[in-house]
Amino acid sequence: MPTSAQQHILMAKNLYRTHRLYLTLALLLSFSLFSFAQQSELNFQNDNDLYLLNKQDQYYTNGIFFSIRKTADSALLTSTEANRLWGITVAQQMYNAYTAQIHYIEEVDRPITAYLFLRFNMDRFFANETFVSLIGELGTIGRRALGRQFQEGVHRALNLYEIAGWEYQLNNAVGVNAAVQYGGLLFRNDAQWFDLSAQGRVTLGLNHTDASIASVFRFGRINPLHQSAYTSSRLQARGEAVDNEFFFFYQPQLKLVGYDATLQGGIFLRDKGPVTHTPSRWMSYHQFGFVYAKQALTLRMQYMFYSKEVPGMFFRHRYGSIGAGYRF
Repeated sequence: MPTSAQQHILMAKNLYRTHRLYLTLALLLSFSLFSFAQQSELNFQNDNDLYLLNKQDQYYTNGIFFSIRKTADSALLTSTEANRLWGITVAQQMYNAYTAQIHYIEEVDRPITAYLFLRFNMDRFFANETFVSLIGELGTIGRRALGRQFQEGVHRALNLYEIAGWEYQLNNAVGVNAAVQYGGLLFRNDAQWFDLSAQGRVTLGLNHTDASIASVFRFGRINPLHQSAYTSSRLQARGEAVDNEFFFFYQPQLKLVGYDATLQGGIFLRDKGPVTHTPSRWMSYHQFGFVYAKQALTLRMQYMFYSKEVPGMFFRHRYGSIGAGYRF
């Protein structure tokens, strides 16, 4: 039998192999944008219910995002446009049932899957502090999304409890989405330490179809929406200097869900998987957090609390998120 050290080495190798394509894609996309970027920003984000210190792997249990953003050529900006940015993101989101130790199919109150995707976006910011984003996304659910390999590999490498239940995950399905988001400033006080904005988003696609509306309250040292870490717009197409920021925010959101492949399986599949569920049509979210941005560095931490994705789920869900960005 292999020794304990050999087992840990083998686990690390397996984890590396399952995600080397994922990481290679992120690097290739980054280098492709470096070649054309006037200014660029690298970003990393991790969502996990572990940040609530509750030692659980429940529902949306982990998300890893790597992205790069760059400025557009300032000559392309219209007279009313203050900023324009391009971005590419490669990411994986992982979904369990109410626990990651499922032994019977009847326990699967939320379908088990990962969602691996590539996202492209163009964000335009206007002088009147409105903004519009156009988003395209290609993604897959099921075994090809590598959820089981990643979760089991991490648990073995860190000597955590044994994972069970991935044999009930959704079947493979690939789909594309397109989305548009629009938002703008509603109010800012004269002292400029508080403001209120609103935004709406519509997504249409094979993986996700939904519409949402949200309001955003910011408190602290804040910049205009076309120069803020909250809207990921500290990069400036015209090369303008941007002030430092440190603020807290609260974002309530209401979403109407039309289709969610992570709950219902591939839209065109006859055999979608062992367990699928019809989503709750209306969902509410509450997001709290803070953002610190100084010169080239941005740090962010937030918590999300939301209603049940499926009416029959055992619990509501919550998770934490940390993120960092570096501009150059």
